[in-house]
Amino acid sequence: MSTRTDRGIIVTCVAFLLTAALVAVASQGLLYAAVAIVLAAYLVVLLTVGPRTTGIACMMAAFASAPMYRGIENITGGVPPTDVFVIAAIIHLAPTFVGNRLKVPTIYILGLMLMSICSLIAVMITGNLFVNAFYAVQWLFFVGALPLVMAWWRPHYKIVDILCWSYLGGHLLSTMKAVVEGPVYGGRYDGLTHHPNAFGVAGLTSIAIVLYLVRHHKDVRTRVILAGFVATSMASIVMSGSRAAVVVLVVIILLVPIVERSALAGIGLAILASLGVISLPLIVSLSGEGSAIGRLAGEGTATASDNVRDAALSVGFDRFWSSPILGSGFDGVEQFHNVYLEAAVATGVIGLLAYLLVLYPLARPLFSLHPMRRLTYVVWVFMGVAPTFPGLWDRTMWVPASLAALAMLDPALLQTPSDTAPVGRRAVRKRPKAPAGAGVSLR
Repeated sequence: MSTRTDRGIIVTCVAFLLTAALVAVASQGLLYAAVAIVLAAYLVVLLTVGPRTTGIACMMAAFASAPMYRGIENITGGVPPTDVFVIAAIIHLAPTFVGNRLKVPTIYILGLMLMSICSLIAVMITGNLFVNAFYAVQWLFFVGALPLVMAWWRPHYKIVDILCWSYLGGHLLSTMKAVVEGPVYGGRYDGLTHHPNAFGVAGLTSIAIVLYLVRHHKDVRTRVILAGFVATSMASIVMSGSRAAVVVLVVIILLVPIVERSALAGIGLAILASLGVISLPLIVSLSGEGSAIGRLAGEGTATASDNVRDAALSVGFDRFWSSPILGSGFDGVEQFHNVYLEAAVATGVIGLLAYLLVLYPLARPLFSLHPMRRLTYVVWVFMGVAPTFPGLWDRTMWVPASLAALAMLDPALLQTPSDTAPVGRRAVRKRPKAPAGAGVSLR
């Protein structure tokens, strides 16, 4: 019997066993059937297009599910599908970048190391070891490890565009669900997310992504589509009732003339701002009490939300002062609705400073001439929303914000990306020489 025949028999037997296993899993209930279908689709994709394209597809699924990851995790038995897709993507893509040189700013590595040390100390000296370790790993992974993976992978800009479009598609699906479902409470909508504020933040993040994409697409048709995404995202922000999303959106818009270095854009924004001020009373009356505009005016559930947030902040500061140096662990910090306070409570003031050191090199390129600087809009969105948002390890913003790590790299290095082949073709791997400049080099 030939070797080819032996392989055929082995493959057939494996396929039969996998099919039988998936059928057995699917027969256990609706949720198990959905899992079996996803696994079957994954195997088909893997065997058809290979591990690299499968990895990109998994990363696309991670970006598409990120806008509503906590809303759909209830459907998947409490396991965020975004996490599963991210891990699967890294496993499949690893062969395309593990041999490359990783060169990132020293301050980022220093901040990440301090974050890790402070997190380890907080986990060890506080009670409930497993829970604290679980949350610490999530924080370090999405703030530190995932951006490092993106910088190490160095995907072609076309792949970056695909990931950004995937996020926009995911939020569009969530918005469609919100329109069909209607308001969940107090005239506020939440789409596929777990809370209206998360729905508004996803819309805000989508607009930040469009600010990157619009500079990479010059044709009118694509820009019209992007304008449609902006309109949909702005509608989702208003529908969500998230006041923080509205305020940060205004700030991001005001940053555009500075980032683009355009006087024309500044004049246009000034005209729009003047029209907005004049029409503000009409906007408030038309938008409704539960909308973001109405809640900014103090209507709807705004007062009750402020009282709850003030009480949570008071408890958070009391907990911080009980252990300001070493922190008191991650358990329960999400109740404080302030990311910076959460970091300080969990890891102490040194951990907070380390966290800010990590954010700085990710945010700074927005005001540089780096070709990928607009990816850092999402980081600025996160930093703006953070004082009012319980998202220390939030995926809604940090999955797309991980792409901002590409803006930390030397532009010369991005001219020869690690993953250069179009999607669906075999990757062409290049090992460019490390550019001159300060940084930490890791192999």
